[in-house]
Order: sequence, then structure tokens, then C-alpha cells
Amino acid sequence: MRNIILVIYKAIWVFLFRVKNACFTLWFRFLLWLNKVSFGKHCQVSGGIPQIRISLKTDVSIGDNAKFNNYTDVAWYSVSSLWVKKGAVLKIGDNFGINGGLICAANKIVIGSNVKIGGGTKIFDTDFHPVNFEKRKFSDEQTKTAPVVIEDDVFVGTSCLILKGVTIGARSVIAAGSVVTHNVPPDEIWGGNPAKFIKSAL
Repeated sequence: MRNIILVIYKAIWVFLFRVKNACFTLWFRFLLWLNKVSFGKHCQVSGGIPQIRISLKTDVSIGDNAKFNNYTDVAWYSVSSLWVKKGAVLKIGDNFGINGGLICAANKIVIGSNVKIGGGTKIFDTDFHPVNFEKRKFSDEQTKTAPVVIEDDVFVGTSCLILKGVTIGARSVIAAGSVVTHNVPPDEIWGGNPAKFIKSAL
């Protein structure tokens, strides 16, 4: 009897989970449309609704089969977020997946196809504030920015930082917890703070 009740409980939970995610996906697509984001077929979300902060006069597009996972439980609260500042560009290719990560574009971020981004990872193309303390007192207008490029088939582990001006070559892997401050060639595994070459990915 107990096993039957357990099976019924799990079936109901799975059904409600799917219904909830379907509602989240519809609302997310509406928000993308409202913010004039071009997105492809089968764009989905799971576990919650990603945060969207997209300014006017931006160029944002998302390819087919993109999935934005979100985690809102006590053990781990991490919601996927897209922040795009005025005049910035954000291009995301097909079959993209992200687990509760943040992408912030003030200049230009280009992400290729089949790229997977681990939980809590953050991608920035800006310093957010000037390094010089005198300039910070008055304005953030002189903040340095530089484009970020993540090429096809890259895997970025959990809790990484991808900083401005970086290109990660195709099929490369970034180890969990890494801080990427320099270009990563294709087909290599990098890790650490700052991230360094570990070994070939082939």
C-alpha cells in the first residue's frame, strides 16, 4: 500500500512540476518579447523565472533550444539572469544551457552553440566601476569594457567568473570555481584563480 501511495505521489509531483515549468516558460517568452529580444524555437525555463534587465537600444538574440534553469530552494538559491545595458549586444547560439548564472553585457557578449554554463557562473564584459578612485567619486562613465566571446561546444563549470575581454575557444572546458582573465585556446582545460592551462581536452 505504501509503495502505491509513493508512486501516486511522485506522479502528481512530476505532473505539477511540468505544469509549473510550462507556465514559467510562457511568462519568460512574454518577457523576452516585451523586451524586443529575438529568440528561437523551444526556449524553455525550469524551476523559476529568470531575471531580465534589458535597457533600450540593445541587440539581444537567443537561438533554438535554449534552457535557463533556476534554483530557489533553501540549499541553493540561484536564478538565471540577463542584464544588458544601453547600446550593448548579447548573442546566444543554439542549444544553450545555463544553471542559475548571470550574464551582464555592457559592451558585447557572444556565446556560440552547444555551450553549457554551470550553476552560479557569472559572465561580465565590464569592470562596472573605474579602477581609479578619483574617477569613482564622480561617475562610472569611464569604466572599462571589452567584448567576451565563448565559442561553440564550450563547457564552463559551476561558480566561475568570466571577465571582460576574454575569448574561450571552441570545445574548451573551464573547471569549477575558476576566474578567467585571459584568452583560452580551443580544445583545452583551464582552471584556477586566475585560470591557467591544465591539460588538453582531446
